[in-house]
Amino acid sequence: MFRMHFARRTAISWARSRELTPQRVWPVLRERGGLEAILSTEEGELAERLGSGARARAILAGPENAAAERWAASVEASGLRIVTAFDPEYPGSLAEIADPPFLLFALGRLERLKLPAVAVVGSRSATRYGRDVAALLSRELSQSGVTIVSGFARGIDAAAHEAAREGPGGTIAVLGCGLDVNYPREHTRLKEAMAATDLLLSEFPPGSEPRPQNFPIRNRIIAGLAVGVVVVEASRRSGSLITARLAADSGRDVFAVPGSVFSETSMGAHELLRDGAILCRGAEDVLAELFPSIGAPGNRAPVGTKVPADLSPEAIRLYEALLREESLSAEDLAQSLDLPAATVLAALFELEGAGLAVCDAGRYGAARR
Repeated sequence: MFRMHFARRTAISWARSRELTPQRVWPVLRERGGLEAILSTEEGELAERLGSGARARAILAGPENAAAERWAASVEASGLRIVTAFDPEYPGSLAEIADPPFLLFALGRLERLKLPAVAVVGSRSATRYGRDVAALLSRELSQSGVTIVSGFARGIDAAAHEAAREGPGGTIAVLGCGLDVNYPREHTRLKEAMAATDLLLSEFPPGSEPRPQNFPIRNRIIAGLAVGVVVVEASRRSGSLITARLAADSGRDVFAVPGSVFSETSMGAHELLRDGAILCRGAEDVLAELFPSIGAPGNRAPVGTKVPADLSPEAIRLYEALLREESLSAEDLAQSLDLPAATVLAALFELEGAGLAVCDAGRYGAARR
């Protein structure tokens, strides 16, 4: 197996190279059979395949680029995390798209990447109806243990992020600028809150300004992280339609929320429905299509005396298991309770948020009341 240290350095070097882009490299990487194989290829052969000797040299120099590693260390010293395409934390769903980023900058809880995710996107110039629908959808999906992914823009995105924070699924924001750039300015408090309990991601290095060309690039990450995309409100020229198209191209389900036939902000969603998108009238439509085992939103099992009445049935089971054992890992809980790992992680987030569980070195215990 190719050593992780050099794999990580290679991804960082590629991301910093002006010669290389994911669109150019990934087809060749997959064709050759992986990282170690491409780095063992002769320069001339790579140059012929890539159409450039400079690109071939940039690929082959990746493992030896100590400067890239020093740069990454300085970025992480500022409080950001770097997750490369060859790290175990890199989301598998994103790796499946045609051109996944070589690396992601992260701020917040990387555990969110392990949960099942749905993207909720839409217009920056959202109507009250659109914001209310986005909030209701996101809240109910998050309460069912589904993470909400969106683009941290004004309008629908902001409504989705805010509401998703109310459930154990939480939310992931994918930015079109560096994570240290305060954009949009009115989302400063939301950004600070999400950095503490949720997750912010960007493909763009610190200091990158929010240029218009960044947002279509960002949209492929939103689509790649999610198993499905819900378009709440979108005009005919909305960037949300780019996200929907990218999702469909990657084999994800696309949902659209109907709106008024008189509203320009619903025209894009209506065209998606005309072209075969799944009708979304509420969270139950998304759950039924993508997560039939979860059931309808808001379902709650009878609660005993040990836990608050608003916990999910899965969180109740986990809490009772933690009361019986001093210390358990998420893997232990999933195995002993015969629950999917994603369900266990969502329930643990819920228990931590309620002050009922504490984590120490990856092992969980009950905070007794």
